[in-house]
Amino acid sequence: MNVEIFEKISTALGEGKGFKIKQALSNLNPTEASNLVIRFNEQEICFILSSLDSNVSAEIILELPEDVRTKTLKELDNKSILSVLEGLESDDATDLISDLDDEKSKEILENMNPRDSSEVQALLQYKQDTAGGIMQTELVEVKNSSIIKDAINWIRLIANDVPDFYLIYVTDENDKLVGFVSLRNLILANPGYKIDSIMEPIEVSVNPELDQEEVSLIFANYNIVSLPVVDQDNKLLGRITSDDVIDVITEEAEEDIYSLAGVGEYNHPIYSSFVSKTRSRLPWLLVTLIGELIIAFIISVYFKTTLEKFILLAAFMPAVMATGGSVGIQTSAIVIRALGMGTINTSQAFKVIFSELKLSLFLGAICGLIAGTFGFYITGDTYTGANFFTVIFFSLSIASVISAIFGAAFPLVLNKFNIDPANGSGPFVTMANDMFSAISYLLIALMFI
Repeated sequence: MNVEIFEKISTALGEGKGFKIKQALSNLNPTEASNLVIRFNEQEICFILSSLDSNVSAEIILELPEDVRTKTLKELDNKSILSVLEGLESDDATDLISDLDDEKSKEILENMNPRDSSEVQALLQYKQDTAGGIMQTELVEVKNSSIIKDAINWIRLIANDVPDFYLIYVTDENDKLVGFVSLRNLILANPGYKIDSIMEPIEVSVNPELDQEEVSLIFANYNIVSLPVVDQDNKLLGRITSDDVIDVITEEAEEDIYSLAGVGEYNHPIYSSFVSKTRSRLPWLLVTLIGELIIAFIISVYFKTTLEKFILLAAFMPAVMATGGSVGIQTSAIVIRALGMGTINTSQAFKVIFSELKLSLFLGAICGLIAGTFGFYITGDTYTGANFFTVIFFSLSIASVISAIFGAAFPLVLNKFNIDPANGSGPFVTMANDMFSAISYLLIALMFI
């Protein structure tokens, strides 16, 4: 089906008929549409977007990969961008404007609706990965002294400006947040009562500087659909909704996966630029390469004779390094996940490392028994085989323990200094494991062979 739609869009582009593009995309959701749109170049994407209703264009733009979106926004004229922004909530509009260069964003803000411009400028002061960066200013707020029927009439007046609200936030005469009312309770309450008679206390609120990952944990722990953001005086600034948090969870999970693999940022395998993909992958590859070259140098200088004397050592070296590396990556992934979920912290570092050491020693011993037994039989000599078994067994056990130490300790150290523990953990653990596993393997071989 997507192939047919793609061909229809391609034909419509060639003919310059925007209405055909609109028809072709009419039954697709924004994500499906964006997956089709990114197959075209920036100029073609701009024509496609200009053929659609502004609210549809807005949703598709938000689903585009960041680098593709940035390039597309550079090609779009200011009038088209302003049209797109009209259909966006304040947080999404802020994200879009932050992708523009300074000169263009200034022009856009000057030509926006004054109220919308003011809201966006207020949100732009916060970092994108904080509560302030993902909150929206559209919300329903009433005073605690309001009569319920008056509050309902007020909500009817502003309902079109506030999408998807389930909670009504309650403030006092000083604009400080004092509670909330669910939509259900508001509708079922006696219309002559005051709001404070049905108001419930706020369980949790956050300041705008809180990291978005911690915001997602609050949603998970409190099982809420909306979270108020307040300033230091407890005055209501905005709200974060569950759909925003879903985006955060997805973004953080992707970021951790890419970091573990040594990829700096997401790049589409086909449509992202060659330069962008190279820039995101090369740094950690170079770090890993330098580490491996150091290992090669040490082996060639200090262990060349040992390897020449017993060639089977070289044959089993990849097994020792790979097994230890797998243990290290497993440990690193588990610790990073636990840190991200808040189920462990740096004060428990000793317990975490000790627990992983016990497990890694057991796993290494099992692998050592299997590999050592295999090595014993292929040597063809009982005495040599026994020594080789000992080398393999102890090497795999030690390699697993060393890798577990690095896999557990490195994320904990990064977290201690408020650095994302996923950053470079995969490449670093791999490099450190290869270095120490190879050296310990050959040192043990010197002792027994």
